[in-house]
Amino acid sequence: MEADLNGLRRYELKYTVSESLAREIRDYIQPLFSLDKHASTEQRGYIVNNVYLDTPGLRFYHDTKFRQETRLKPRIRYYGAEPDQFIALEVKHRHNNISWKRRRQIPVHEWPGVLEVSKAEHMAPSFIDFPETFEEVNHLYCTAPVLHVRYFREPYVSDVDDYGRITFDRALRYRLAHGSCEIGGPDEDMIYYGDQATVQEEDAPVVLEIKTQAFVPFWAIELIRHFALVQRGYSKYCYVIDSCLENGYDALDLAR
Repeated sequence: MEADLNGLRRYELKYTVSESLAREIRDYIQPLFSLDKHASTEQRGYIVNNVYLDTPGLRFYHDTKFRQETRLKPRIRYYGAEPDQFIALEVKHRHNNISWKRRRQIPVHEWPGVLEVSKAEHMAPSFIDFPETFEEVNHLYCTAPVLHVRYFREPYVSDVDDYGRITFDRALRYRLAHGSCEIGGPDEDMIYYGDQATVQEEDAPVVLEIKTQAFVPFWAIELIRHFALVQRGYSKYCYVIDSCLENGYDALDLAR
C-alpha cells in the first residue's frame, strides 16, 4: 500500500526491538510522522503478504545471507488476509544500504501464467545484462516460489520530508511454498517466527524499519541516538531459510 516507488532509491535501516520499545519509538515520532493513509485507523495498520521466489540453488538467499554488495530479490506482494483482484510483481534491488524497487500490478488470475511463460522462455538465448523487471529476472534465473511470509505492518510517513517512512512489523508468520503458484492460504497454515507466537508479550520482537531517500536526515540520526539502536541485517526471507537448512532441508527441496 505504498505509493508508486518505481525507481525511487531509498536508504534502509533495520532493527529488532521489543514491543515496549516499539511503543516508545511510536510516541517519540508523533510530532513529525502521521499514520499512513492506507492503514486502518482502528487497527493502525494492515496485513502484508510477500511470496519470495528463488533459483533451484537459492542464489538470492545466498546473496542476501553473505551480504553481496549488489543483489536483487523477486517477490509477489499483496495486502490483506487473501489476494483480492490484483497482486504486485516486484523486484527489490539493493546496493549496500540503498534499495529500489520495480513493481507492476497484474490481475490475480493472470499470476500462474507469468511463471509458465518465464519457464517456457528460459531456454531461449538471453541478452539481458542486468534484469530490472520481474519477468526479466524469472526469464534469466528460472525461479519458483519458495516462501510465503505474512505479517502485520504499522506504518508511518514523514510530514516534513518528500519521502520518509517508519514501519513496525509484528506477528511474522510463514509457510513454505515448494514451487507452488498458490499464493493465498489461511493463518492456520502459517507458522510463527520463533517467539513471535507470543505477540502480546512485552518482550515480543518487532521489526523496525527506517526508510528515507538516499541520505539520512537529522530526525533519523536523533532517533537512532536517542534509543541507542543497533543496526542488524535482518531479512524475513533469510530467517526462515536459515532455520529450514539447519533442520535438514535441502536447497532443492525448498525451491521445488
